[in-house]
Amino acid sequence: MGRPLRRMLGLVVAAAITASVAGAPVAVAEKQTETIVSEQRTSISLRITLEAAQSLLPAGWTATGPNLSLSFMDRKLALGPDGKPLFSGVNRVLVMSVSAKNAQTGETKGLIVGGYSADPAGVPGAYNVYSNGSIDLSRSERIEGVSVNVVTEQWTVKAADGGTLSVNLSFTRGVPTLAPFELKIHSGADPSFYRIYRGEQATDVLRSPNGGADRVQSIMVKASGGMLGRVIGDNAQVISVSNSPYYSRKTFLP
Repeated sequence: MGRPLRRMLGLVVAAAITASVAGAPVAVAEKQTETIVSEQRTSISLRITLEAAQSLLPAGWTATGPNLSLSFMDRKLALGPDGKPLFSGVNRVLVMSVSAKNAQTGETKGLIVGGYSADPAGVPGAYNVYSNGSIDLSRSERIEGVSVNVVTEQWTVKAADGGTLSVNLSFTRGVPTLAPFELKIHSGADPSFYRIYRGEQATDVLRSPNGGADRVQSIMVKASGGMLGRVIGDNAQVISVSNSPYYSRKTFLP
């Protein structure tokens, strides 16, 4: 290497160090980890006991309310960054999240505190909170005329610790709202870890906590045994229900 080139490289390195010391912003590229091509979702918000919600959180975090969100995912196709199927390419997943507040900073985040993956390759997952479990789904639709579409779903989760969760849901489908989203999703195992979700979702709000239209014909949520039974039991109150016949996203690490 010639002397002029060595001197030029030295100046570049010195400038970079100076900028870093001065607190100048440093650009860091995001890393894409997956693409969820197609997925159907049913999301249920439950009112549980405050003690049960708190038991799911790490030290230093306090539940903002006695609420637990359940997201049942029927994954039709997931791809890795190389465009090939991610694990088996399809999966059924239950994700559990709690809204929590940090005692020191005062910031509020939704933390993924647990979940189950039918595909063992999805355990413990990027958030390090998923467990093995069988997840069975039975879905049927009855279409009458042009617009009346009655959907019935039965979800059954059986966890390795002996816990079970059953959800029987029947609803009249409406016209969903398609919207883009960008979210930062944090781990309950390590709240400093998060992933960035960018995509679009068609959401059909079936029951809202603020009242309004209620197109849920019937719903039953029952859990017993293991962690599911301890946290949910069979007396949890259903606050809201939504269904997403279409969900697609790309996932990035910051």
